[in-house]
Amino acid sequence: MRGPFMNKKLVYETLYLVWMGLLPLLASGFLGYYALANPSFFTTFSLLGSVVFWICAALIMGLALCPTTFFALFTGYVYGFSGLLPLILAYSAASALGYFLAKKFGATALLSRVPSSFLANVRSSSFSWVFLARLSPIFPFAITNAIMAFVGVPFRAFITAGTLGMLPRTFLAVFTGISASSWALLFARPELVRWQDVISVLLLLVSAVGMYLLGRRSMR
Repeated sequence: MRGPFMNKKLVYETLYLVWMGLLPLLASGFLGYYALANPSFFTTFSLLGSVVFWICAALIMGLALCPTTFFALFTGYVYGFSGLLPLILAYSAASALGYFLAKKFGATALLSRVPSSFLANVRSSSFSWVFLARLSPIFPFAITNAIMAFVGVPFRAFITAGTLGMLPRTFLAVFTGISASSWALLFARPELVRWQDVISVLLLLVSAVGMYLLGRRSMR
């Protein structure tokens, strides 16, 4: 019974990660369309309305209903730098939500296929692994939440390193949103923000090299 059970659990766990990766792409289309058509709607909230909005934002990102980078672009376009602090707080709350959901779900079947030496390496250097994963522009937010929870990264290291690692690309995305004279122009003419692309590549390289060096420790 153990074999079929583990295989079924592996399918469920894999589908969970796929859902975390694909669903944000679908939901962002709706948010982008609505922001393009009604940008002023988001700037007329009362104080209570703003609090409710950012709580909803944390839930939306934590449940993988919208990519965080897209939400940062949206924040920059609609709110400018005044939206940076609440965005970071919403990111942290979304990270915690995604982490605890993944903890509850578990991933025993997936982890059984990962070398124990590598898992031990990630747990012992959890701050560095989380920081580098968040720094990279290519690691989806929700999937990183799930994987770090699955592996057993301590929550304090996950939140602290994750928040610090998200800051460079969050600032970059918000600034890109601010720089766009229109929401449509941001997507129609990406060549206008080439320098942001250069910084994104640099962040990716730093993340990749750092992870490579950390990963080598588990092979010694």
